[in-house]
Amino acid sequence: MDFPCTSCGLCCTKISTIKENIDSYKELPVMYKAIREFPYNTNEDGSCEKLKEGLCEVYNDRPLLCNIKKLGEESGYDQAAWYKLNAWSCNTLILGSGLDESYLVKI
Repeated sequence: MDFPCTSCGLCCTKISTIKENIDSYKELPVMYKAIREFPYNTNEDGSCEKLKEGLCEVYNDRPLLCNIKKLGEESGYDQAAWYKLNAWSCNTLILGSGLDESYLVKI
């Protein structure tokens, strides 16, 4: 089963914030490594350079940081627990940004 992403794009717009806060992920070694090895630059607005018109140009070959399923597997998390944690993170971001509630991730 894949993570039920609603394609709001907010995670893609916050890459610089994630990279700036890398030290807060030291307790999650795989996540810390995925952030450290993120291969793309960010735009002046903090978004990933590969985000174009709301879509990822490299989605099928996206880095580990951008692949919730693979990141959870490599972290050793139970998939259901990992998806629930990520849904909470996504929904907090969605609600905080004022996006329409139709973008909320439902687990």
